[in-house]
Amino acid sequence: MKQIVETMCDIIERHADKPRTPTIIPGLVLHQMETSIHPIHALYHPRVCIILRGGKTVSLGDERFHVDQSTFLLVTVDLPVASQVFKADDGKSHLALTLDLERTMLADVLQRLPPHHTPTSPPAGIIASELTGSLLEPFARLLNLLDNPDEVEFIRPLIVQEIHYRLARSGLGERLGQFARSGSHLWQIGKATSWIKANYKEPMRIEELSEMAGMSVTSFHRHFKAVTLMTPIQYRTQIRLQEARRILISERAPAGTAGVAVGYDSQSQFSRDYKRMFGAPPASDAVRLVGTV
Repeated sequence: MKQIVETMCDIIERHADKPRTPTIIPGLVLHQMETSIHPIHALYHPRVCIILRGGKTVSLGDERFHVDQSTFLLVTVDLPVASQVFKADDGKSHLALTLDLERTMLADVLQRLPPHHTPTSPPAGIIASELTGSLLEPFARLLNLLDNPDEVEFIRPLIVQEIHYRLARSGLGERLGQFARSGSHLWQIGKATSWIKANYKEPMRIEELSEMAGMSVTSFHRHFKAVTLMTPIQYRTQIRLQEARRILISERAPAGTAGVAVGYDSQSQFSRDYKRMFGAPPASDAVRLVGTV
């Protein structure tokens, strides 16, 4: 695997000209960071994250997931997380890639495999799992297409299909089945998280969310916490605060304006929640961040 990793690192270093670099290959994003960074709050979509140099810690709720060259991160539902990136021990830049999961392709792959046990409860929407050579190798071939752009249209679907197959055969079939199958518990919770993301400014009633998910209130609470590792209120708060921070930085809006814009009725509650999540009051945090961007 060492030679494969070195070759992949070389390709990323040549093609990633900023910390986050989308590519000509749909769904593939390269990451190269020259310095270790403090936690960044972001919304993760369903994806696979491969670390080729350095490491990353992803925090969700009260859980932490560490990823390095020996592991990969699988995300199967939209999740607001805090991630911290680390350089390699020898001081070299952090290198990684992410690839979006494709629900339709995954469903097709799973249909061709032997039936797997369907869990009664949905697994967490994020997991760190062992990275094997059989999974890394198709990722290497996918990266190689960046040096052969005329082959992307034909070869890319074949490689991505193999990646989904390797994921399913790596012991993650149940998790991926929940992601791919309409009507699964993960799919039901995904309907609720999609609504929260689109309507985070609006009042939220758990009874309406549970009805949307096709569950009782008790079952909805249990499954939502199992998937997202947080409650619906905590999930919405994370979404609101991430958006408020974006408004403070990109629009240079006052703290009060940002709080109202994301749905807060109480400025004091907004300030408390913001400080708890980001470690500083909105105005102070904005001043610090604007000075570094």
